[in-house]
This record gives sequence, structure tokens and C-alpha cells, in this order.
Amino acid sequence: MRQLMGELGYDTSGPSLLRMDNQSAIAVSKNPEHHGKMKHLSLRLFWLRDAVQDGLIAPTFVSTQDMAADIFTKSLDRYKLQKCVRMLGMASE
Repeated sequence: MRQLMGELGYDTSGPSLLRMDNQSAIAVSKNPEHHGKMKHLSLRLFWLRDAVQDGLIAPTFVSTQDMAADIFTKSLDRYKLQKCVRMLGMASE
């Protein structure tokens, strides 16, 4: 995505924000010392930790109630659906 945005003329010099509601995943991505506890994960999945260390991705915590991506991954009640639509800037207000 960064390469595509760069080709379209957008500035991609800073890190891309990766909004997550999993604090354990954020801790593992930022601290390479957790590697011993994560031996069950495939080594090919460690690209995220490398991208964080290289400054390409910056994982940030977002509470579960404010996770806009839920609209794409879960079945939601009407109120949560409307909230996600507003968070994505798709509301016709």
C-alpha cells in the first residue's frame, strides 16, 4: 500500500499507522525480546516486527469500541454499524 500511495504522489516518508486493539500483539511487535515466547509462530510472520523496527509501521492502540474495521469483520447491531460508518467518513449527514 505504501508503494502504491508513493506512486500516486502521496508522501510516505513517515510510518504507516496500524491501529490495533490487541495490546499483546503491539508489545511483541515493538520488543524483539518476546521472540522466545513466540516460538510457535512461523518465522514468515515476523515481517511485521521488522517493519516496526525499520520505522515503516507504527502500531497504535485503539479500544475495541472504536475499531472502525469491525464493519468489515463482524456482524454488528444497527448502532455499532452506524458508528463505524461515521468513523469511516461514509455517513451522509
